[in-house]
Amino acid sequence: MSGIKPRHSAKIMIKILFTLLTFTALPFLGQSQELIKPQNNLVAKQWIKNQNYQMVWTMLRDTTSMKIGIVTTKVAVAKDQILVITEVKMNSVPTPWIDSTIVRRATLSPVYHASYNAQRDMSIHFGSEITGFYQDKVANKTTAIAQKVPAGYFDSNFYPMLINWLPLKAGYKADLDIYDYNPKGKMGVIKAHILSVSEGTYRTQKLGDRKVWIVEASDEIGGSADSKSIYQIDQLNRQLYKQKIMAGNRVMEMTLVEN
Repeated sequence: MSGIKPRHSAKIMIKILFTLLTFTALPFLGQSQELIKPQNNLVAKQWIKNQNYQMVWTMLRDTTSMKIGIVTTKVAVAKDQILVITEVKMNSVPTPWIDSTIVRRATLSPVYHASYNAQRDMSIHFGSEITGFYQDKVANKTTAIAQKVPAGYFDSNFYPMLINWLPLKAGYKADLDIYDYNPKGKMGVIKAHILSVSEGTYRTQKLGDRKVWIVEASDEIGGSADSKSIYQIDQLNRQLYKQKIMAGNRVMEMTLVEN
């Protein structure tokens, strides 16, 4: 008798069923990771407030830790903009590293970013075209910045602050595009990922145990694909208590100075 044998027919049906299930599941798989873009009311308004805090930056090696600097963060909220200034004072460097970022208050989209240190200066204006300059002081070379990229990205210097303000909850995951200019790494729009969020407890010196969100994130800043950060953020006021940074063989921590 000609035709498909029963056993062969069963195998075909299994393959068809598996294919249908795979394509049916694709939309649900695509929805599991939220894509964050600058937009109105992206974060709760109570998190956007004036702030001023310091963190001790340490390098971890085996069972020892070595203090390498102090990081001061200032957030100034105006009517329609947010200014974030980060000043890094390294123990071995006489002049501080200062980064300034301005974003729109309504959408958190970037407006301006400047960065100054002993090795290089950089200034970037964001608009329909990204313009500015990058001055390499060591090589005595200045490069003009002029790029057009699709809309929908955040400033790379602002996105760590953005993580503190997101609608965090256990199991939360998200992707976002960030713009970074680094001649020694990737330049332009690169990826950042909120890999996981879980609940935990952080022991503060003055307030005792505090419930925190433990956020694991990664990004492509510096061209490294294996760099990760773990943030411990207060659930009630969104204060960052600790950030652990893992990049290759280097492990660093930044810990809040409690006043």
